[in-house]
Amino acid sequence: MASSAKEMMPKIDKSGRFCSPRAARELALLVVYAACLEGSDPIRLFEKRLNSRREPGYEFDKSSLLEYNHMSFGGPPVTTETVEEADELLRSDEEESAIEAEVLSAPPKLVYSKLLLRFTRKLLVAVVDKWDAHVHIIDKVVPPIWKDQPAGRILELSILHLAMSEITVVGTRHQIVINEAVDLAKRFCDGAAPRIINGCLRTFVRNLEGTANIEASKASKEVPSEV
Repeated sequence: MASSAKEMMPKIDKSGRFCSPRAARELALLVVYAACLEGSDPIRLFEKRLNSRREPGYEFDKSSLLEYNHMSFGGPPVTTETVEEADELLRSDEEESAIEAEVLSAPPKLVYSKLLLRFTRKLLVAVVDKWDAHVHIIDKVVPPIWKDQPAGRILELSILHLAMSEITVVGTRHQIVINEAVDLAKRFCDGAAPRIINGCLRTFVRNLEGTANIEASKASKEVPSEV
């Protein structure tokens, strides 16, 4: 029942644009990923996308937003028993890919509500603000194989940066952020990435809480006693 209710939640507002925080996190992730590939600043890249001019004659089909599925996850290989089933599965995958390409490449102002665009920018500012500090933290919590292949794990590392920054700067409850990060990994990554990202973020939160407890203990000891 809970999953059905979640799927039935409206994901577009009255203006016909995405209004779910999941959409903002997804957009922020794609901007951070693209910025890493280009070696550019995520905030500037985001502003550039927001203010880019549309090509003459460009029209965006808003009906595609109703068909776009933020919860479409990858999974194990699917087996089919007939050629017809295989053809239908291929056709369905191609349609879904076409919808994703149209939505994700469209001008953001046509796809996301103003509130979501502000939230996306807030996430990106947090990522940039904490980037250097989180690089060192991420290096301590990710598995060795990710350290050996950083260029091949840009997407996974971007998810970690985004989640850690939302927890420490934006202040979203870590349970929500971790769940969202794992879902993003299920959607855009492969293999064991969702499980690894879950473990890395839980370790990060434990260390964060441990540091906070130590600082609180020190502060209480420094308070002078009343005479």
